[in-house]
Amino acid sequence: MRKALTIALTVTALAVPSVNAWASAAAQKTIPKKKIVVATKSFTGAPGSADRWGEVQVTIVVKKTTTTVVKTKKKTVLRRITSVTVPVFPNHTGRSILINQQALPYLIQETLQAQSTGINMISGATYTSQGFDQSLQSAILAARVW
Repeated sequence: MRKALTIALTVTALAVPSVNAWASAAAQKTIPKKKIVVATKSFTGAPGSADRWGEVQVTIVVKKTTTTVVKTKKKTVLRRITSVTVPVFPNHTGRSILINQQALPYLIQETLQAQSTGINMISGATYTSQGFDQSLQSAILAARVW
């Protein structure tokens, strides 16, 4: 009785790894193979008007991920804004500097969350917000062509 039980357990122990290997191999055959290409590029928008205070210009960095299913050649492209900088903004008076030091971080944060020009304007920095939005739209349009 003991000998038969030992043999049965030994056979089962030897069979389980091969069954798992077979199931794993079968599962890998059903998963379609994909080719993923990631690229990053910077885009600078045209200067947006902040009325009589000057111009606002936005630079965005976009990460583009292209996924291609090898068998069907179906492509999926995903673009994400990963960073936003504002190299040009009204800074000719102390008040302009103060307003933009407070407003620009909020505009940048809104852009990264929305991933579009659908951002809220900043009260007290209306002209800067409008110029930022104009320049951002220009940069996003350039990124879509890429």
